[in-house]
Amino acid sequence: MAPDRVKVVIKVKTSSPLFRVSIDEKRVLLRDGAAKVDLASGSGEHVLMWLVRDRPGASYGIEIAEPPRAKMSCKAALDASGMDAGIFWFTL
Repeated sequence: MAPDRVKVVIKVKTSSPLFRVSIDEKRVLLRDGAAKVDLASGSGEHVLMWLVRDRPGASYGIEIAEPPRAKMSCKAALDASGMDAGIFWFTL
């Protein structure tokens, strides 16, 4: 019997043409600032990573909108380097 699946919904707000997102080292393709990734329920710990590059002072936001047990939100403005990265662990 196949394990139950959980849909992880990721949303991104940015003007940057360079915003990369991955879950468990697998790139997530964003369409219109959002993506849905199916993961096995009860599959343990996962890692969301992102990288953004834009002009200094530009702002961005990333969130896990679903499922409720993995919800997170991060908003930031880029410093003088024009780059930022982040990591978030969640359990399903």
